[in-house]
Amino acid sequence: MNNIMRSGWSSDWKQFLTTNKENFLKSLEEFYSNLEWTKELSSSQHSAWDIEYDTITSTLEYVLTKSDIDISTCWIAFEQELVGEGGKRAADVNLVLPTGDLVVIEFKHKTQASNHEIIRANFDLQTMLKFHSHSIGLNGYCFLALTKDDAVEFNDSSVICDRIQYKILPKLANMLIELLKKPKVFDTSVWQHGEFYRQPSILHGTVQAFFKEKMPTLKTEASINIHNARQELLNLYLDAKKNNDRYVVMVNGRPGAGKTLLGINIVADLIKDIGPDECRPLFLSGNGPLVQVLVHTLDFYGRQKNNEQLKVDGRSLIQDLIGFKKNIKRNITDQSENFVVFDEAQRAWEKASPRDPESQSELSLLCNWLSEKDFGVLLLLVGDGQAIHNNEMSLNNMLSSLESALSEHKNRIKFIMPSLHHQHMRTISPIISDTFYLQTPIRQAYTSDLDAWIEFVLNGDKENAYLEAEKLHKCYPLLLTKKKELAEEYTRNLQVELHKDNKKSDAFRAGWLMSSKGQYFLPIVNPKNNDIGPWYVEPPTSTKSCCQFTKACTEFSCQGLELSLALLNWGNDFLYRNGKLGLPESNKRIQEHYTYGSYRVLLSRGRSGLVIKCDDNETFHFLQDCGMHILSE
Repeated sequence: MNNIMRSGWSSDWKQFLTTNKENFLKSLEEFYSNLEWTKELSSSQHSAWDIEYDTITSTLEYVLTKSDIDISTCWIAFEQELVGEGGKRAADVNLVLPTGDLVVIEFKHKTQASNHEIIRANFDLQTMLKFHSHSIGLNGYCFLALTKDDAVEFNDSSVICDRIQYKILPKLANMLIELLKKPKVFDTSVWQHGEFYRQPSILHGTVQAFFKEKMPTLKTEASINIHNARQELLNLYLDAKKNNDRYVVMVNGRPGAGKTLLGINIVADLIKDIGPDECRPLFLSGNGPLVQVLVHTLDFYGRQKNNEQLKVDGRSLIQDLIGFKKNIKRNITDQSENFVVFDEAQRAWEKASPRDPESQSELSLLCNWLSEKDFGVLLLLVGDGQAIHNNEMSLNNMLSSLESALSEHKNRIKFIMPSLHHQHMRTISPIISDTFYLQTPIRQAYTSDLDAWIEFVLNGDKENAYLEAEKLHKCYPLLLTKKKELAEEYTRNLQVELHKDNKKSDAFRAGWLMSSKGQYFLPIVNPKNNDIGPWYVEPPTSTKSCCQFTKACTEFSCQGLELSLALLNWGNDFLYRNGKLGLPESNKRIQEHYTYGSYRVLLSRGRSGLVIKCDDNETFHFLQDCGMHILSE
């Protein structure tokens, strides 16, 4: 049962209260030993389970003396695994009530809880409420229980501190007594059969797409959106092949909505479902660093897994756009691919050859290639508001260029796009499909509020930024400091807390980011030296890993990629003066919107949190007014 349920022990309260401690502990031991990411079971962990069993047993027995409830309608789960979270388990205990309430309890066998442990406890609750299919919609409550006799109580707006008194947790007991007075609205017996899934990061997603036989179940809104888009793209390819059609498909999405992950997954889907001999998909990106990281990911994990699951050379499926352009120019009919993904298509150049005044655009070049195919699909992944290169088009200019390119092949190419920007198409009539609008971010740990906070910050709106930050802090820390060492110490401690006893090397990634036009406080990760792949992919113990904090990525190297926790050195190229953020006179950027785009990228790279180091006093106080918490020593 436990392997299926993904928990160490789980059943209704009646069975728990009649289960002896020896059998209970044996179940937890067996479950723990079968987890692929756990280290050898320690005596301290065994002792912790012993205390938890006694405390929860006594607490529930006390609750039952004050409540008239059928205990077979209440559920309890110990050591629930968070599938897909890189080795993080849910809280030590999950209590599910027929009243539609979920109570999670994290035990700490110590006298005082650290800030990291409080964050971890709330992380456990928010993860269940967001990504466990049968917890979504429940009312959530979070406890951190300190079990030492002289434990010091803390105050937190999201996490309730409880201490053992007379062998029970009194605050937990009183809350359960009150909650159980409410009407029954939920069948707790279905809870353990719920499906848990959080969309993976782009790197973990690439590993899953190419090396796993089966992708995890998709249950979140964002994941379902991506799943539906994948299925429709697969159907389009089959339709194009059957009817000798050519499609250009535009997928539009907010930052962090999973566009790149969609592109990677459809390439892997085509290889697995149709076969490399029948379909030759290719993932293209003008983002050279992203290509290097993805290729290094396939190399690194391919070596670990002996490439058993990969039926073709994955490196041939991910290429830099520049090489593809050169091949097309040499011989447009020589390309064997019939499904091409162009990631970050909003970065397309107005001239495929910038030095040639007569050069056509990159989009025209790609449409010309597609028109020459017997059949095929060109997938354009397009994001908003993240232009960072001087030669990049704005989104409106990109759409105009695409329309011109498609107009040359009206009878040869069918164009599909979401309704969001279809009004920009004046001379062609696209096929509208909102399946191809990815509107729900997946990068942020639990909320889309980060997008709103970033926009308020960039617009200098301190009041609204503060309100958004207050919502974010419950599950997404926004921390501010002037000390590099303090940011790094916090990060190392957080890594230990979130992944304690985790032997997997890929569970946590944190590193420094900085603007390319701000001061260089660390050597930059230079893709020309092929160090960007190891920086993102290799384990924290590697001297090349981002977790060593010896090098920093700029916006050019981190766009389209993400870290568990982003550390951002706020540069001197974007300062708060006279009531707004702006460029100082010494700034080297040609157009102001490139700086806004750069910081929009840099601020959104953290998957589970953001720490900013800022040396400029006025900007520091502005960010504090925007709701960032000062990182204490």
